[in-house]
Amino acid sequence: MDKNARARATSSTQEHIEVKDIIDDLVITKSGSVAMVIKTSAINFDLLAEYEQDSKIYAFAGLVNSLNFRIQILIRTRRIEITNYLDYLKSKRTDSMSEGLKKQLDIYTKFINKLIVQNDVLEKTFLIIVPYSPGAAMPGTNIFESRKNKEEQQSSMAMQTEQLIEKAKIFLYPKRDHILKQLGRMGLTGLQLNSKELLSELYTIYNPEGEVNE
Repeated sequence: MDKNARARATSSTQEHIEVKDIIDDLVITKSGSVAMVIKTSAINFDLLAEYEQDSKIYAFAGLVNSLNFRIQILIRTRRIEITNYLDYLKSKRTDSMSEGLKKQLDIYTKFINKLIVQNDVLEKTFLIIVPYSPGAAMPGTNIFESRKNKEEQQSSMAMQTEQLIEKAKIFLYPKRDHILKQLGRMGLTGLQLNSKELLSELYTIYNPEGEVNE
């Protein structure tokens, strides 16, 4: 594929992606809205005692009832490739190990191998998305304008983007702190994804190899 073909393919792909940019750990969309993404830990609800389950339910109800702004909860499930881990276990079996350790390692290695063969090893990611919309879309560009006007417009849009980010921070940061506090009451931990982590998540969304639909 030549450079022009690759450029056309990239341009065509970007037309179908709503994300415009990632700045200061925030996602900017083409419509001019901004979103913050918080990743949370998880608990195995089925393993909790009944009174613990009730406590978690009440805590979650408290989180929902305390919200006066919109959120989106996204649960992503992906298959995990752990054959490398199996190779790692095999490499740890050495002659210097005691017979007891060798036996335990062999049992564990066979268990992992059986797990890989008979089951898909899945990883779940829990994300809370908090959006901010200024109420108006950011202006586009006019291809028929002069170069000077385009440069002025680009400068103006850069300024508008900077102002949008600052307003979004003022709106989103208190919401983030509130959600993290409520998650703590549920026994969970939350962390705002940074720009690099957001880029990684978006890449896997648009390149869904190993993604599991539920």
